[in-house]
Amino acid sequence: MTIPEAKKYIQELRKRQDNPYLWPDYLTGLPDKAAIIRTLDAVYPKIGQYAVVYLRIANIHPYLIKYGPDKHAEIIQWAAAILKTACDQCPGCFVGTVSTHDFMIMCRTKNIAKHMKSALATFNRKMHSYYVKEDLKSRTTLSFSRNGDLVRVGLMRMVAVVADSRPRVDKSLLIREMGRACDQVESGDKDVVFFSEIKDILAS
Repeated sequence: MTIPEAKKYIQELRKRQDNPYLWPDYLTGLPDKAAIIRTLDAVYPKIGQYAVVYLRIANIHPYLIKYGPDKHAEIIQWAAAILKTACDQCPGCFVGTVSTHDFMIMCRTKNIAKHMKSALATFNRKMHSYYVKEDLKSRTTLSFSRNGDLVRVGLMRMVAVVADSRPRVDKSLLIREMGRACDQVESGDKDVVFFSEIKDILAS
């Protein structure tokens, strides 16, 4: 999967957006949460054979604070395009949009690592084009002092939580709890974490 393939997806998406009734989600062209829930109903009993992945555009809010909202929709569309074109290489792979910056993929477990590696690397590389050279060099969007300590907020990146074994939560709670787990991943150093590794997700 390459940048030109993702760009072609965006071009086709914008043509179809002339008729919003063709698409469940106008901005991304991806199936929406209702379709995600239907697909999860089918996949949940087979988790292990299938993997469920919750993905998020991390550090987008600091980017919008510093650079403004002009490229906001474009960034979301690139995320959708990259995820969709990566999944199109695998029959039966599903990708949908949970919310503005959050997505879900459901795919055979044996294929998910390849898709994730390709999609995350492509997205992170593309996001570099939205920053000035100084920010790229420092790998920092914003920096500020908190209680005398310097805090640096990194560049936009895509992060993910992967459930590839039977989750500890009921199907009706899985999307919400994977979103909460993604909060932890977003504030950490890893880009991908397995859902089974997230501790005390139901503590609050």
